[in-house]
Amino acid sequence: MWSSSKQRESYPFSEWTINADDVDARIARAIRICVGNHVREMYSEVLKEPIPPKITSLLRRLDT
Repeated sequence: MWSSSKQRESYPFSEWTINADDVDARIARAIRICVGNHVREMYSEVLKEPIPPKITSLLRRLDT
């Protein structure tokens, strides 16, 4: 088993290395989060609006 001092000497930046796949995944996740936040912000008021009576009637009919 390696001691921690030998491991640090052998792999000084092992904790900091990021491969291209990790970078792509992080960028994709950041974009999804930003888009999701923006869509949530844009449509948050829509959820507070009342449902029109005709749609409510249709939904009730579908539910039965």
